[in-house]
Amino acid sequence: MLECLSLIVSFAPLVNGGFEPRVFHKAGPFLKKTACWKDVMPDPMEPLASASVILWRPDPAGEALFEIFLLKRRGKSRFMPNCFVFPGGRVEPHDGDDPFSEKTLLCCAIRELWEEAGVILAKDPVAVTSLSDTELGEVRSGLQKGGASLDDALNRLGLAPGVGFLTPYARWITPVARKQRYDTFFYTAQMPQGQKAVSDHLETTEGIWISPLEALRQNESGEVSLAPPQVRILGELSVFKELTELDIPAVESKLEPVLPFLWTDGSTRVILLPWDPDYEKARPGDLDRLGLGCPADQATRLLHSKGRWQPLRMVA
Repeated sequence: MLECLSLIVSFAPLVNGGFEPRVFHKAGPFLKKTACWKDVMPDPMEPLASASVILWRPDPAGEALFEIFLLKRRGKSRFMPNCFVFPGGRVEPHDGDDPFSEKTLLCCAIRELWEEAGVILAKDPVAVTSLSDTELGEVRSGLQKGGASLDDALNRLGLAPGVGFLTPYARWITPVARKQRYDTFFYTAQMPQGQKAVSDHLETTEGIWISPLEALRQNESGEVSLAPPQVRILGELSVFKELTELDIPAVESKLEPVLPFLWTDGSTRVILLPWDPDYEKARPGDLDRLGLGCPADQATRLLHSKGRWQPLRMVA
């Protein structure tokens, strides 16, 4: 039986404006947003349900409070090529009938973390360390090929899903201007002891452990390229003072869906976040004054410059 999360309220955008309440129940799913997989496949233009895991560990060198595991997407990827992202992906039919149910999203998060990073969030973490690399590799390969559900894969290894190790953190929706769109639920999870996070070398080419502040510094210098949600989220994480903050379930305001607005003019691309003073205008105001550089946790917008997304702040 899946372990449960605390009661948390989020809000889903309505077509005619405003928001519809959606609730994390202690013993129930989200309110349904779309038809079940068995009934109809989602419209390609509608954001697809997806889940992503912000995997963290205490910094072994002690130079920072903690590190985050990031994966670099392949250059030929249709979505966010060459960007460093958190492990994650879209909900698959095996994950559950209702793409937006709590159970389905948690299963998706655990499955994607296993497929992409080789890390298993099991109810009994110690049991994972007793399994051979051969056993783990065979089952992971089958999971990646889509031939088995998460439950089937875990059952083969005598494991159960450790959904209790996932803490809801944020929710981002791809801008409407994009053809490929996702409604992504982000969860934090501590790296299980005795396991190793590695790229699958299929959808991604490498994986790195890095502190939030260092990741942002390298994005600024051009050493890495962070996807837009990662810039803002890593900015928020960079100001955490205690590890316990990573395990506190998001409050209502945190789980309100962040729906950025993507504005383009020739080669200029600007992402306006919902709290930017120009968000409702659907354009970044004075093009000669796009904003001031700022710490990522204070960003109200992101400017694409020199192959990276740069955090900017605009004050009304």
